[in-house]
Amino acid sequence: MAQTFPYTYYACDCYDSNNTSSTKRASQLLQEAEEDERTFDPRSPRANYSLYPLEHLLYCEDCQQIRCPRCIIEETLNWYCPSCLFEVPSSVVKSDGNRCTRSCFSCPLCTSPMQTFSLDMTGESAPPFILECQYCRWSTLEIGIEFEKGQGIAAQLARIGNGGKHIPTNKERDKERERRKEIEGRKSRDLLSPSTESTNTDADRADGPPSHDDLFSNLTAFYKSQVDAQTPSNPFSSHDINFSSPSAYSRIMNLYSTTGSKKNKRNKPSAMREVASSLEGLTIHDPANDAAAIERIKKEGWGVTLSPAQKHAQINPNVRFVDELRPLATLLCTKRSKRCRSCRQILTKPESKITSTRYKIKLLALNHIPRLSIRALNAMPPAAVASRTADAFDYNALKPGMPSHFLLHISNPLFDPIKVTLATPSTTPGRVQSRVTILCPQFDVGANTDIWDDALSSSLSPIKRGSITDQAPQIEAGKIWDRGRNWTSVAVEIVPGFTNAVSSDGRDELEEDEDVLEIPIFVRIEYETDAGADERGLGDSRGSKGEKERREEAFWTVVGVGRIKG
Repeated sequence: MAQTFPYTYYACDCYDSNNTSSTKRASQLLQEAEEDERTFDPRSPRANYSLYPLEHLLYCEDCQQIRCPRCIIEETLNWYCPSCLFEVPSSVVKSDGNRCTRSCFSCPLCTSPMQTFSLDMTGESAPPFILECQYCRWSTLEIGIEFEKGQGIAAQLARIGNGGKHIPTNKERDKERERRKEIEGRKSRDLLSPSTESTNTDADRADGPPSHDDLFSNLTAFYKSQVDAQTPSNPFSSHDINFSSPSAYSRIMNLYSTTGSKKNKRNKPSAMREVASSLEGLTIHDPANDAAAIERIKKEGWGVTLSPAQKHAQINPNVRFVDELRPLATLLCTKRSKRCRSCRQILTKPESKITSTRYKIKLLALNHIPRLSIRALNAMPPAAVASRTADAFDYNALKPGMPSHFLLHISNPLFDPIKVTLATPSTTPGRVQSRVTILCPQFDVGANTDIWDDALSSSLSPIKRGSITDQAPQIEAGKIWDRGRNWTSVAVEIVPGFTNAVSSDGRDELEEDEDVLEIPIFVRIEYETDAGADERGLGDSRGSKGEKERREEAFWTVVGVGRIKG
């Protein structure tokens, strides 16, 4: 692993396909673990999709379970531009795409934000205007584009092509398409005849090859006309093909319709044909364009070509050279809320204000689940511990066969005291089997109260280990090591396994990270808390204000201790 030792991961049970419900309580999880004698294997391929740091997990209060990114559903609240912080309605996003439609653009070379500047040397903000990148100094002057106004750059850029040529609008394209169809209809009635094909070719050569926008507009108009022509008079007939409504809806309505009987059966309509000319959106590969591009690369070199990232960012897929680049409109960002996939409860919901980074609702797992951490317990004299002159423990060089003691630290984020039960297999799973013993598997952890309660409390006095002399601290089975306001430490004895042992399959060499010592720990907590009004039921006279309810939670964790040195 690339993780720094030691570390702790928490397992979400959604990876287990055998679980029919993801809202199992702690008693059910514990019963299944006892009946099936299943131990969580951190080296299983499925474990790669279930282990997360505690900071990456959410918590569902209704299900009383942790929720990983696979257990949640995201909902988009609003769309906004990260440059101008302008909120975009969802209807505009569906019609115009997920890019800013104002004056926010990114450089096509380095993707840095571009700014609008005036070319007027008098110092006044007067036309013409250009877009310029402040990082690489690329501007729209290099592709021959200037703007008449400093606002509404997106609308102006949509009407100007590279070199300053005019880009026709959709209405102008429709008029031109109809005009060319009338000309072609006069010369030939059949669009697939050889004379029509030669006429189309001559017209394309006279006017130049159609642009990417023209071809897309022609293709859209062709299929729209085909769908309108193939729409039946009776959309609920069994033999009619309805392209404008879902087929499932037609089949359901056909069950209750009598027009589709054999008496009124009509001939099936002809199948929708494909495009046959450039007026309909057909693109024919021209080898002359490739030959011209190759000759240009030979003369000017690879510096005039685009990188894969630059070409992928362009809307037109046929762009090849630097002089064909266009400024990129800034992609919109979203604010999203997250819901539990099981009960649909809202787990996180940010404020709708674009400039606000706060959350209305944010149920984090670190506020509901105890945090586990482990560190080495160096057997050194108390004087050395006080002076901090001892060498640091090397987690990347654990000695096989040598018992080592570690401290397992459990902190409680809840405002109620909890009872913790830890369980771990006697030997770790994997080829390198290490022995693990938790000396105190059951203990209590205090509530997360005010920090001044710790100073005023007399019950949480320091636990004395050894005498004033330079003897090592004594480790006793069944007793905790140390305790604080809302945390408790227990000792763990670990005997790392031998990495040179030959496994049953006959393989001598260890695979990657097989020498990493990872301990699966099953954590079960019990506590009593105030019963909420929503759980007792509103209007229930039996529920009192000070009523307490008992809760149980259970989950698997994986503690990475270190790497065994062979």
